[in-house]
Amino acid sequence: MATVVFECPLDDETLQTIRELRELRLEVARKQVADIDIVMDRLKVQGALLEDEKETYREAVLSDLSDQCLVLESRLKLTETVYFDELELYIEIMTDRQSV
Repeated sequence: MATVVFECPLDDETLQTIRELRELRLEVARKQVADIDIVMDRLKVQGALLEDEKETYREAVLSDLSDQCLVLESRLKLTETVYFDELELYIEIMTDRQSV
């Protein structure tokens, strides 16, 4: 994956909010790993999986969630770096908050 780096001034409050979003996303991903059977059941109920596919995809979903945890853990160490997906989520949340 290509990486584009540019300097952009962000205030401390914005950086702290993005850090909190990282922590929240990590907490959710860890909970999903711990409750993988519940996650698979929900995917089935939502129509994303058939009953006989649950076991087939269980390891793939678990692997993906574990990878997400590793990425988020590494991002928590980078306090001055913000990634596009995080900035996009932050803007979306702020936009939703203002429209309420």
